This record gives sequence, structure tokens and C-alpha cells, in this order.
Amino acid sequence: MKKNKLSIAPFDDIHLIGINTTLADYKLAYYFNELLRFNLVRLKEIQLDGNYPYAFFYYNAGENRNAYNLVALKSKDHLCVKLNPHIDYLLIVRNHLIEERLSQLVKLIRDIKDVTYAYTLDINKIPAFDVLLEKIEMHERDCIQQTIAIP
Repeated sequence: MKKNKLSIAPFDDIHLIGINTTLADYKLAYYFNELLRFNLVRLKEIQLDGNYPYAFFYYNAGENRNAYNLVALKSKDHLCVKLNPHIDYLLIVRNHLIEERLSQLVKLIRDIKDVTYAYTLDINKIPAFDVLLEKIEMHERDCIQQTIAIP
């Protein structure tokens, strides 16, 4: 008897770009804002592995457009995710993005001074990213709720 296997992608319309750089998080965010015309805002640091705070930036381009997270994966020389090749930051792009625009975005990131390399990551090939992305999504939701909460 043959069994059918149902495969459901937990994160639809999401793209990941791994970035390796010597830049500090605020400088990388500055370059994104200047060169890519983002409006990244630093929010409360995220605890990805329970012990270390990681820089967290957010930008929402508006309804029916993309939302972006820039998350540091290194804190005080501690890496929360060890990949080969090594990445210091993760840029998460939510909502639909055509392949051409994604390639253009990666190229623009690679052109930033002191960015060693940037490349797209396949979520399906890195099982640890499911948990990581879930933590990031929950943190983003909590930060947004705190900013719009009425005191």
C-alpha cells in the first residue's frame, strides 16, 4: 500500500538573504535605508537562543507591499545559527517578490561597502530556520503590538 505524503510550507511568500559583513548592525541598516530606500527601524533586541540579545530591525513598505526584517545572527562573538558559508545577518522579505527583484536586491546588498557576500537561502534545506523564523515572527508581532498599544 502506497502512502501519500502531504507537504505544507510553513512560511509562504518569504525570502531569506544571508549576509556576511564586518559592518555593525546600525551601519548595515543605514546602508539599506540609503541605498535600497528602506526605512528600517531598530526595535527591541530579540533573544534567539535564550542567552544573547540580537539586533532586530523592521520595515513595512505598506499594504500589499513587502515587509522586511534585518536580524543579527551574531552577538558578542556568539553565533545563534552556524551555517557554511558563515552569515552575520539575515534579511527576511515577506510577501510576493519576483525573482528578478530578489536578484537585484541581492546584487545591491553585495555592492555595499564591507559586505563580503550575500546570497539567497532555501528555507526547505535548512530545517533549523523554521523555529528561528517562528521566533522572529512572534518577536515582530510583540514589538508592533507594544508600539501601537495605548498607555
